[in-house]
Amino acid sequence: MDVLAHCRVYPLSNFYKPVNQFVSLPQNTVKGTLFCKEIAFLHVIEHDFKLSTFKKQLYLNCKSNGNSTILLIDILSAWKEFINSTNDELFVMNSLSIMTMDGLVNFLLHLNESPLYALKRCQKRDSFDKQLSGIIIDNISYFAHDPTSYGLLLKVLKLLRKTFGCWIITISYGLEYYNGVENATSQLYKGGSQTKIPTGYINEMDVVLIRDTDSSARISSSTT
Repeated sequence: MDVLAHCRVYPLSNFYKPVNQFVSLPQNTVKGTLFCKEIAFLHVIEHDFKLSTFKKQLYLNCKSNGNSTILLIDILSAWKEFINSTNDELFVMNSLSIMTMDGLVNFLLHLNESPLYALKRCQKRDSFDKQLSGIIIDNISYFAHDPTSYGLLLKVLKLLRKTFGCWIITISYGLEYYNGVENATSQLYKGGSQTKIPTGYINEMDVVLIRDTDSSARISSSTT
């Protein structure tokens, strides 16, 4: 115990530098001019509750090789059947504990501080020895749309990018989701936005895609 009392604790970042990973978009499925060549933060605006062909293809294009892994946070339980059909090795988090913004943020903070213990909470697991190459969160429209909460989420996602070098894909619904559920106006929301996710969050994305057809999407915005 005397030896432990004199030990110093150093941050893992002093010894480990992650290799930055980037999103790989499916070829011939995205329309528009892509100014950003390296996509660390991607947001996709969806129109349906079901898992679209485009979203499946995006996952397949980004899925890790044997030396890395992906964390899929399946808030709405939309991915289970598809993931089971692929037999892919990845981490899938689908729990009541992430059904609130606070619960999601707390899980992500736990992931940053104690990745081994956080990933053990996942319902589907991969090897704990692999680098975390990417995180998919589907669907953040489930939460209330106050800028403060989404600002905190964005801050935590950037922290995870810094810690693990992972790319981040978040998904939300377009305005028609709110037209049906909340009887909102069909006009564009706040300054021409295609979703009710706060613009402060959307503007921090490297690329924002809007799904056009079941198998294709177009670029809504792209950083230079």
